[in-house]
Parts: sequence; C-alpha cells; structure tokens
Amino acid sequence: MQLRVLSRSLAVAVIATGLFACGDDDERQPSQNIEQEKQTCTPGASSVYEHGPCEVGYRYEDFTYIPAGESEPREITVSIWYPTLEEEGRHARYIGALTRAGIWEDAEPALVDDAPVMVFSHGNGAMSTQSYYWTEYLASHGWLVIAPDHTGNTFWTMEELSIDLSAGVYRPQDITATLDYLYDLSDDHPLSGKASDDVAISGHSFGAYTSIASAGATFAIDELQNMCADGAIDPEYCELLGEGQDDIFRAGFLDDRIDVAIPMTPGGAQVFGDGLAAIEIPVLMWTAGQDKTLPNEVEGDPIWESLRAGDQDHHVRIDITDAGHFTFSNMCDVFGAAIDQIAEDGCGEEFIPSEIALPLSNVYSLEFLRYHLMDDEEAKTSFLPDHTPRHDTFVFSFP
Repeated sequence: MQLRVLSRSLAVAVIATGLFACGDDDERQPSQNIEQEKQTCTPGASSVYEHGPCEVGYRYEDFTYIPAGESEPREITVSIWYPTLEEEGRHARYIGALTRAGIWEDAEPALVDDAPVMVFSHGNGAMSTQSYYWTEYLASHGWLVIAPDHTGNTFWTMEELSIDLSAGVYRPQDITATLDYLYDLSDDHPLSGKASDDVAISGHSFGAYTSIASAGATFAIDELQNMCADGAIDPEYCELLGEGQDDIFRAGFLDDRIDVAIPMTPGGAQVFGDGLAAIEIPVLMWTAGQDKTLPNEVEGDPIWESLRAGDQDHHVRIDITDAGHFTFSNMCDVFGAAIDQIAEDGCGEEFIPSEIALPLSNVYSLEFLRYHLMDDEEAKTSFLPDHTPRHDTFVFSFP
C-alpha cells in the first residue's frame, strides 16, 4: 500500500496557512421556537436524494480499552454525529480548526430509541472527521454515526510520510471497542440507549481495510510469512507481523454485531488473500478507476475477485471510472492543492467533480443500507443487474 500521509509538522503548517475556515466559536445559545412538526428523523422515511430532515449534532469524546495481547490501556477519541432538532448554538469545529456551520456541537439529540448505527474508519494518517460529507449526511437521515481516531495513525500523531501498517492490528480492535463504548454509555449520557442492533461499518483506504477485517475477512498469515521470508512482498506488509501478533491475526477481527460493510478504495489484497470470501454480510465496495494510491489492478480488482468468490450473491462493487483515491473523502476540500498526493489523486480537473461524486455515492450507499437493514424494496432496484447507473462513469459489478 503506497500511501503517503501528512506528518504532524506538515499538518500544523497547513492549518497555519488558513486553509481551514475558522468561524465564530461563541458559547452555545439555547434554541428557541423549534417547530415540533420537524420531528421526522425516523430512518428510512426521507428521500435519499437530499440532506435529511434532521439537523445534525456533534460530540467528541474519549475512552480507553486494552487491546488483545497487551496490558496497558489504549486511549481512543471518537467523533459522534446524530440527529437533532436544534437550529442554532455553537458550530462544531473539527480537529479544533475546521468550523462546520450548521453542525451543532453538543446539541440535544432527537433520536428514536432504535437508531441504526454507522461506525466509520478513517484512512491512514487522517482523522475521524475526514469524510464529513458522508457522516453528516447519515446523521441528517436519522443515523447515529460514530468514528474513532485510530491512535498512532492520525495525522497529528504520525511522524513520517509513509503508511504505518503496524496499525493494522489495532484498527479493527478500535472498531469493536468503539461499539462496546457506544452500547455501554452511562445512563446519564444523552445518547444512552439510542443505538439499535442494526450496525453498519464504512471506511476509506486503510479504513476500508479495517471495515473488511471487522466484517469477517480472514488473513493469509502463512502466505504472508513465506513472502516476507523470501523477500517476495513489499517489506511494509511485513510490519503486520509484529512479535506475538500472528495469533491475533489468525483469530481474526470479526465483530458479529456488524450487518453491512461499505469499504471505499480498500487496500490489503495480499494480506487477506482468499480470506475475503469468508465475509458473509452484504458488502458495497467502492473503487476509483483513476486511483494512483491503491490502483485497481493491484488492490481493488483482486479484492473484489476474492470477495465475490464467496458463496454470496448480495455483494456489489461500484467503480467510478474517473474518480481518484481521495474522491471518497473531504480531503480535496480541506487540503486541495496544498498536498501534492491529494491534489493528484482525486482533486484535479481530470477527475469527476466532488459535487457530483459525493452526493451520488451517498445516495447509493444509503440505498444499500436501507435495502439490507430495512427491507426497502424500492432501494433494492438500484442493485439489480438491469439497473441503469445514475451517472455514466459509475460501473456496477455483481458476483
């Protein structure tokens, strides 16, 4: 996986340039005159083509857990998006710098007691808020969305401009710990008891690997060990095989609470090998035809072939032929031309515009969720072989 990331110093420099729009951070003011008739945040009741009927609240919290094979606690922070009826207050500020007007920090939730859950995993060297186009959209449609910052693999904790595959043993455990945290919230927490047992996972790049692992893919450890010994694989992959970690990978990371997976531009084809066929839950796999970071011929295509080899007929792949790796994130909006790798892999004029790609990917992804979690027959029609894609660069593949 040849994926460069922002070092801490580079991230600080980018923030200092003013690329992050900062806004008023006044103390919260109480909302007034909220129309109660707007209380239509029931998931599945609104059109997928629009931002949902709910306002969006945001929280940033932390917890600890002890990973497998270790004795010291691992600290995790999580971003949480959820529906609210509040229309004013303090705007959310992501990573302390990017102000999101209309996203209300610590707003009062307006959730039904059985809200579906999406857990999102960010890419290598990124952050939990990297794909707010997706997480905010889901919350506006009544979803409870939670996303961990993968400790040691965020842009403010990584020191070098390279992928850190050693994080691969922690990331899926972070997902399970995040779900444990959500379902064990104290009674006085405003989101306590609001999460249903309908759970989906999504992630971008290294987060897509994380999604696949948490969905039940097995790892080709023996093959990977042999290739590392023979020098037949990129040495970066051998970072996965740290001391005492082989048994952890052999056991796998399946979290059987997860019902649907939506990986976006995944990597790890050689790590999983044939193990993707072990995934039993429905998978909507997004790939990018112009991906330079994780090219389809190296990652997307073999991952799909392994996935479809399983005895399942509910998987779908959508390849956007003129998309780049970072099309499936807000990194183009946040960093744009300031970071060469991002600018050259999804942000230029040769790629599909984000204002087309992101809304349509939201539509198909939410339809996939409604089809498999809510038995939405209308949504199902988008995933039949005779479906005509809503954009001519969206190419569907079925098992």
